[in-house]
Amino acid sequence: MKKFDDSPSSPGGRRLAVYILLFAVVFKLAFILYSGDLVYYDVNIALSHGRTYFEKPEPGTPLAILPGVKTYIGPIAWYHVYSHLGVYGLKAFNLAAFVLLFALQYAIGRKYFPPRVTAAALFIFAFYSWTNLNVAAGEQDDMMSALFFTLGIVFYVYGYGAFLAALVMSAGVLFKYTAGIYAIGFIIYLIYTRDMRQVLMALAGLILPFLCLNVLTGFSSLEALLSSSNLKRQLFNTPVKRVIFKFFSTGMFLFLPLAAWAVWRNRSRPNFLLFSLSSVYIVFVVLTRNAYSSGFHMMQSVLFSSFLIAQVFLTDPFPGGVKARRLFGASAVALYILITTAVTLKNLESDTRPVDPHQVLYKKLQYNPFLSPGKSFRHHPMP
Repeated sequence: MKKFDDSPSSPGGRRLAVYILLFAVVFKLAFILYSGDLVYYDVNIALSHGRTYFEKPEPGTPLAILPGVKTYIGPIAWYHVYSHLGVYGLKAFNLAAFVLLFALQYAIGRKYFPPRVTAAALFIFAFYSWTNLNVAAGEQDDMMSALFFTLGIVFYVYGYGAFLAALVMSAGVLFKYTAGIYAIGFIIYLIYTRDMRQVLMALAGLILPFLCLNVLTGFSSLEALLSSSNLKRQLFNTPVKRVIFKFFSTGMFLFLPLAAWAVWRNRSRPNFLLFSLSSVYIVFVVLTRNAYSSGFHMMQSVLFSSFLIAQVFLTDPFPGGVKARRLFGASAVALYILITTAVTLKNLESDTRPVDPHQVLYKKLQYNPFLSPGKSFRHHPMP
């Protein structure tokens, strides 16, 4: 690791992290109030799934569902929250999840990096536009998936072993199957360490929950995930121009090369771990040309890559002295907040709609990720 001029145990670093969190929470509350009852389309879809469960349709009733994306665990929980606390209850949950993600990111930074690098990483993640959007109008499944996966990484970082870490990560897969993409990054890192025992233990931890789920459901979840209709919907579904647009609007065009540069300069294991975790989704987008929901998933990527980006700007002495460094830092902070705020407001205005648990616009299908074709929803065992 490169040497920094501050102490990892500095109490000033903890205070700075608290100030960043408080400032970020105020920002998130402002976006929540600004957006009101507006949410992303997937929130309404999840609420529709949950409502369908509680209404107990007659046997044979086809259910509107996005096949191969998630189980019913999340939608049932979110509809229950919505029915009791309304849309602001859902957004309060997102805000609480963000605070927990912030704490987990701080735990990673405290283990590997000095305070100023950790503080910079926390700032980048906390004010990233898609962190704002996930909290203010995003789907609770995305927040839960990110929480479980990051918690698993924290367990691994603090020495609890690859099996337990992967087991916790895989709980995120039950909320969004796309969490498995980031799990590939974890496996790549373990292969890099050449510890095949840890690789096998991690694979066992990742597979076990999904295997148990499929045993309960007659492998209908796996069937829907691998179905031709789902693969067609998930792979090569985004026009090239849209992929390029997403590369710029989500910041992928900056995050990936900056993270790679940090690893090239300092090939430590922590850096390679963070690079594997943060870059795997971007590579997935390029290889599969699936970028429509990239903003939501990039929040998870930025949580890890922010440490690498912070190193790029903070490891070397800044030319021009202390005053020039402070001026550059203040300008960078202000510019970052202005850009991410503008992107957040633009997306809240153009991509959201009023919350509606009865809004089911997808084609009604005869199967879903939790039920086999033709099975009655009433008689299906829920976890």
